[in-house]
Amino acid sequence: MELKNINLHLKKSIEGEHVDALDLSPGEIAGFLQICHTALHAYICHANEQLGSDSEACISKKEIEKIESIFRELTDNFFPMAHSNKSLQQLQIVDKREYQQVIEDFLRLNNMGKDTLYLSNRLSESIGRLINP
Repeated sequence: MELKNINLHLKKSIEGEHVDALDLSPGEIAGFLQICHTALHAYICHANEQLGSDSEACISKKEIEKIESIFRELTDNFFPMAHSNKSLQQLQIVDKREYQQVIEDFLRLNNMGKDTLYLSNRLSESIGRLINP
């Protein structure tokens, strides 16, 4: 792919009303990352062809695989983790284990509240029976 075509493809993909990445949803950013990945891959192939394999600037197959791996991880796993269409500005990544701990603690606290209410009602009834036999 020629540089002009690579740039035209990339330019077309970034057109839109949002200027700030924080206004985009994780899905939109993942889509854009896929386009950047494609553009970077095409650029590397084009540059490698122009440079030749004996050039020190030529990017090796192993380095290309590393770049591919990074983009794949970001596109497949990182942004879809958000499970949301909200803008990035409204989201925060949290530790899954810590999140689960908060949920478990909340459920325990909720159950303690139910137990406390039950015991409080029983005590009130018992006091009522003791005062007014």
